[in-house]
Amino acid sequence: MRFDGQVWFDFSHRAVWDFYLFVRALAGAGARVALEWKPFVPPDQAIAAATFLALDEPAARGRFLHAGLGLVHIEGADPSDTATVTRALSVAGLDGTPVEDTTMAARARTEGEELGVTAVPSMYRHGPVVAVTVNGAATRGDMLRRARTILDVLDDDGLWALEKP
Repeated sequence: MRFDGQVWFDFSHRAVWDFYLFVRALAGAGARVALEWKPFVPPDQAIAAATFLALDEPAARGRFLHAGLGLVHIEGADPSDTATVTRALSVAGLDGTPVEDTTMAARARTEGEELGVTAVPSMYRHGPVVAVTVNGAATRGDMLRRARTILDVLDDDGLWALEKP
């Protein structure tokens, strides 16, 4: 199965971390994951987003995303701190310094807003975006079925939201 689309994220929300862990486990379960991660960050995370966007290679972006999310959600680092961004670059094995020009980050947020992104993580393939919230149980059981359900909701313009309390 191919799990693809855009994922709108920021570095601080626990729901993004939970979804990221689900995606990694999904790849480990045999899914071909082809997600384009797009920053939808508050202004205080603009340097982290700008640094992410300045990385040309998808693999480099993936390593930076992994490092940044890990630093924030495992070590409690502040994603708005330039030192965290510098450390994420280092942990990811990337040369460079944090990008201070946040114009690209602001454009990315505007692009997300124009698509209808209001929450992170949200996925987009075509039609309306879908906010996706998973919990710890998402990485247990049939993850491929869960991924198909997410994609089915994305592909069905008549389904706008499904929630469990």
